[in-house]
Amino acid sequence: MKLFSMICMVLSGLTKPKQHIRIEEIPAGKVIDIGGGGEGVIAQAGGARVIAIDKHQSEIDEARGHAPEAQWVVANATALPFEGHSFDSATAFFSCMYMPGDTLSDVFRETRRVLRIGGEFWIWDAEMAPKGRVFALRLQVDLPGKPSVHTAYGVRAKEQSAEGMGRLLQEAGFELAEMTRRKHWFFIKARNVG
Repeated sequence: MKLFSMICMVLSGLTKPKQHIRIEEIPAGKVIDIGGGGEGVIAQAGGARVIAIDKHQSEIDEARGHAPEAQWVVANATALPFEGHSFDSATAFFSCMYMPGDTLSDVFRETRRVLRIGGEFWIWDAEMAPKGRVFALRLQVDLPGKPSVHTAYGVRAKEQSAEGMGRLLQEAGFELAEMTRRKHWFFIKARNVG
């Protein structure tokens, strides 16, 4: 990323108030966390029952220190190295924003393939529009019994909304169970109905 774009991303993040997210729980059972590198928020919350995948070894190396009891796998979310129906639940914590729009459909279909029937896919991500060159968001994430995670996410701006992501999930075979929108981010629960 060019220096000018990085400066714009930092300024974009600083102009928005820090968003506060409280995660009281993550889904039940064995969880696959899509794009779980970086801060490893879901791995920190779920510990040994989380298998976090990320396509970048550097992101896994950074996250592993925050949640060493989780399992870490370098993998592309469009071709997961797991048997079908091998996970009880799935999560994606501000990772869809880093995926190209044409890739998200493949990621959702592949996530559904490895998720047991009736399993839930929980997604936290950002509302954004391509009107600016970059998009950034600062977060404080509170986890049960752990120190708060203070972080920021930034990407090239693109069209992304809860409704659009909900449509992609439904096209991939999920049923929407919950959609909660905040000013700059949203939360979706989707269920693999078979």
